[in-house]
Amino acid sequence: MSINSTLLEEKSAKTKQSLVDSASELFVKYGVNKVTIDDICSNCGMTKGSFYYHFPSKNHIVALSINSGLDRYLEEHYNSDENLSITEQLTNLNLCTFNFFQKIGKELTGLSFISLISTLVDVVIKDRTFVNVLSSIIIKAQNQSLLNDMNKEEAYHHCSSVINGILIEWCISGDKLNNIDWKKLIKIKSKSSLENNYIIE
Repeated sequence: MSINSTLLEEKSAKTKQSLVDSASELFVKYGVNKVTIDDICSNCGMTKGSFYYHFPSKNHIVALSINSGLDRYLEEHYNSDENLSITEQLTNLNLCTFNFFQKIGKELTGLSFISLISTLVDVVIKDRTFVNVLSSIIIKAQNQSLLNDMNKEEAYHHCSSVINGILIEWCISGDKLNNIDWKKLIKIKSKSSLENNYIIE
């Protein structure tokens, strides 16, 4: 591989991240439906050609941009205290993640899931803060003989399903279920997800 090709790859990655960051900022500020591709490009000084080089449609950038916002939020707010138990670390990650989605609201959260489902965008990407933190917790859990009936990929999706499941339920609950303590459920489900009591036949 030549130096030039490496530089081009780095420039392409920076352009893509600039578009994702721009979309994240605008979606949170104005909502997904009001923001156009032109708005996203103008906000970060990119062309529509650059946008379409990286993304087939606006819908493809929704989940990526919202998850990018989550990563920035975790970098500022997640307590990565190694002295905490594995259960406490996972619980804190899930609670901090829930706090972010509460902050951006049910509409953006729901649109993020719709984007994931409709476009099959992969947000389990190397160097994402959420992915790195959860992967690190899983490695430590398996070193302590937890989740050993799963490989690392299975354990990752098993543990991420806790917060994803809560977020989906929270999104579709409407205002009728105000008596649900979502954070209590996160604590209970985070703990139970690390218990080796699965029956596999």
